[in-house]
Amino acid sequence: MIISADELSRIDKLLLDRDAVDPDEARRRRAEHGLAIVAGDDVAASYDLQLALMTAVNLGVRVFAGKCTVHLPSQLSEAANKIRAAEGRSIGEALRLLGAQLAHDEQPAPATLHLFLGSGPAGARALRLTFDGWRVAVGPANDLPRMRERPWCPIAGNALAAIGVGEAFAHFARISVTATRRVVSLSLWLPNSSMEDDAGVGHPVLEVPGDIALFGLGHLGQAYLWAYCALAHEDAGQVTVQLCDDDAVEKANLETGAIATESWLTKLKTRMTANWLENRGFRTRLVERRIDEHFRRTSEEPVVALSGFDDNRPRQWLAGAGYSAVFDSGLGGEAMNFDSIAFSAWPNPRPPADIWPLETNAQLAARQARQRVLVGETGYSELEGDECGRLILAGKSVAVPFVGALAACIVLSELLKAVNGCPTHHSIRMQACSIAVTSANAILAAKTATSIRGLSTRHFAGINL
Repeated sequence: MIISADELSRIDKLLLDRDAVDPDEARRRRAEHGLAIVAGDDVAASYDLQLALMTAVNLGVRVFAGKCTVHLPSQLSEAANKIRAAEGRSIGEALRLLGAQLAHDEQPAPATLHLFLGSGPAGARALRLTFDGWRVAVGPANDLPRMRERPWCPIAGNALAAIGVGEAFAHFARISVTATRRVVSLSLWLPNSSMEDDAGVGHPVLEVPGDIALFGLGHLGQAYLWAYCALAHEDAGQVTVQLCDDDAVEKANLETGAIATESWLTKLKTRMTANWLENRGFRTRLVERRIDEHFRRTSEEPVVALSGFDDNRPRQWLAGAGYSAVFDSGLGGEAMNFDSIAFSAWPNPRPPADIWPLETNAQLAARQARQRVLVGETGYSELEGDECGRLILAGKSVAVPFVGALAACIVLSELLKAVNGCPTHHSIRMQACSIAVTSANAILAAKTATSIRGLSTRHFAGINL
């Protein structure tokens, strides 16, 4: 088999690196497993549940190699689509455009694991997705009662879908023996709070962020854009999104990117994401170059930046580029840590070099040694090509899109709270497949409309779990 680094699925690479599974076989297994979703008729009236449904399908189609079936009443299929990110006037049309197969007025087979939203009878393998305010929860329907589902956080549906699809994938890929058989929850308001802590429900927010600059338009950047579209912008035409990237779309980007399609291949990410945003009513500005230590924000550009880099050096440069606030996340890239999420905000009590340290020579040598082991002892030996080519393949990151989607929820939640003058966090560390928050450190942000020009640098004491 000949496979280039630009073509290797970052999802299949997990099974290749961990279990020496041939990429073609890994894709076949993902498609054979698929994802089933059941939606009740009351989803039609709930923005949050519609968002969860659309996001789960968008992620499920990518994670499970195009196989996602939605079981829903006919009247729900005909109801109006409320989700700006998803094209289509009706829910059914939007789901089909996202790649779902629809099963009207049918239920999945009794033994089939499925995500379950809204009302209706729950099957034995139903995994309920529910929420209340800023807290979301996923678990077996028999163990997790439906929560109050108060619509206080506009991206709660995104987080629900990311966790639900993550549970289904963790079960499929044997990442956790308890996946889909436990209740997991996360508060986007207080990530380190327990499900029993009422404070984690948070409060309603009244304002949403306006103009932003977005750096990096790959896995993370596209997840940010999908979540950003979920915010209740009254007039998207008054909002400008500045897009910065210099790469073209590769085949491997189609599964990890939240909005990329086949028609994007070989085209610049800036142009394609701009088209996507403009079709949804937003204004865009493009920066098609790499940033360096000389990069500076001008007085006419957005004051808030979202960072989706995969390298710490540009993160350090961005912190000194003149933005009032930078919201950044980074993901693990190997089979052992692909689900790790590291969120950091700037300003921050620590200097940029401490927040985003550069790789040492020893760390680089250790990483390269792990790659040589992969090439010599796993399924890479079955891939045609020379050793150099196989080492390039081994150096590519493992990436599964529900991880980026959850990271985007953390980033956008902190931005939302900062805009509304609510307590925020300067750092959060967590694992997506266990929803284990390992640390969350708090910072107090002052309210300043949508520009966040007065972002405070006063800090609460750090909380380490």
